[in-house]
Amino acid sequence: MPRIFHAFAIVLLIGSAVYVYKVKYDTMALTSEVARLNKLIAAEQDRIAFLKAEWQGLNRPDRLQKISDANADLVPIGTQQIVRWQDVPDRPSDVDMIGDKLSTLGLVEPVASVNPSKSVARKQ
Repeated sequence: MPRIFHAFAIVLLIGSAVYVYKVKYDTMALTSEVARLNKLIAAEQDRIAFLKAEWQGLNRPDRLQKISDANADLVPIGTQQIVRWQDVPDRPSDVDMIGDKLSTLGLVEPVASVNPSKSVARKQ
């Protein structure tokens, strides 16, 4: 009986050693993966910082002013463009011109309105 116990203990010891080495190498692989991902994150952060700096350069007011002066035919606002609120015309009403035209021609039949809030009774 003691020999079987000793053999079982040796097998258990070897199995646990193999498991410990497996865990060790898995941990080393994960550590190298974390280091690789940290390098990628740092590279992306550098790229983002570069793009932000480039965006700031493109949005410089003096650069934008030169571009707008060269490409836009804008003139300063004149006093004849300023009006009182009462002088602004009312918005035209929303008119269904096609529907009105069809109804005058007699081509439109009245459509029954559908109320979606009422439920339809089911046949049983």
